[in-house]
Amino acid sequence: MTPRRRRGIVVHPSDEMYGADRVLLEVVRTVPDDLDLEVWLPTDIDYPERQLSRALAERGIRVRHLALPIMRRAYLTPRRLPGLALRTLVTAGKIIAARPALVYLNTAAAALTAPASRLSGAQVVLHLHEHIDARSRAVVPFLRFAHRIIAVSAAVADALPAALRGRTRVVHNGFEVAPPVPLPPFDDGIRLVIASRWNAWKGHRVLLEAWDRTRRDDLHLTILGDAPLSGEAVDVREIVARSPRRAQLNVVGRTDDVRGHVDRAHVVVVPSVLPDPLPTIAIEALGAGRAVLASDDGGLPEIVGDQRFLVDPGDVDQWTDALENLDAEKLRDAADAARPRFERLFARSAFDRLIHDELWSGVTER
Repeated sequence: MTPRRRRGIVVHPSDEMYGADRVLLEVVRTVPDDLDLEVWLPTDIDYPERQLSRALAERGIRVRHLALPIMRRAYLTPRRLPGLALRTLVTAGKIIAARPALVYLNTAAAALTAPASRLSGAQVVLHLHEHIDARSRAVVPFLRFAHRIIAVSAAVADALPAALRGRTRVVHNGFEVAPPVPLPPFDDGIRLVIASRWNAWKGHRVLLEAWDRTRRDDLHLTILGDAPLSGEAVDVREIVARSPRRAQLNVVGRTDDVRGHVDRAHVVVVPSVLPDPLPTIAIEALGAGRAVLASDDGGLPEIVGDQRFLVDPGDVDQWTDALENLDAEKLRDAADAARPRFERLFARSAFDRLIHDELWSGVTER
């Protein structure tokens, strides 16, 4: 007799190809053969390209697009809360009817489904990619329904209430990153790249203000990314257009060739003004053998390690000094140390092993 396959449901809050989306692709690579997995994605935001959906389908993972109750700040208003509550109830019914063995909630934004998932009898695992602070405390009661929490960094775990830390395990995201290519020559100056959504908290405004204050003509900054589909954004193109140093700025925008731009740079910049849990671009920069100049907060110190390349978040003066003090020798030293640090802390093999232990093991048949 063929063994009965277990059923698992993944609830994920977006259909793009940024940090948590890419981590989900790494996670589903490790799914056991006897687990029938289905990924539920939201319809409250229009994702024209449905990048994650297509990538999951290519891997043979079933996807359902549903009116999920995704906790976005825009919905936490008296006018929009009833709609969020209704989506929560409808989704609860779907989860309970499905009787899954496992519900995997990828990010705290999906935590509104945790109570129903627990009620269904499933093992509930929440993968926490966010730093829980005073602005996001509303999600904490829902986190308590998870049997286990996977935190992407020690900074994320440490920000949780003490009652939740006992069921939390830190698992650094791990990726397969192609080996480094040699640093480009420094003949034409030092080349920097920033690659992220243009969310207000990602620090573009601080970095560009510091950029305008520098006196060096040998620095060149390439800006990748685009405005987020929800949340507060920064008009990067408008700031660049007003910059007195715009000749040394290149706004590429959204691109599929992030690695190519990293390879052509000497340093990757991550100037987040709020605690950045564990930004994927910083990990990939290490893997590519590049220095990372970053804010000294959140999970970034766990990635960077080298205090010479950590800057107080939001401090324009310090960012100006950091840019002024960049030199080829420091960047070569950091590049030499980057790939070994990546292999030690963020290799895919370690991620696979830990995710298996924390997510798939112990899931029983329903």
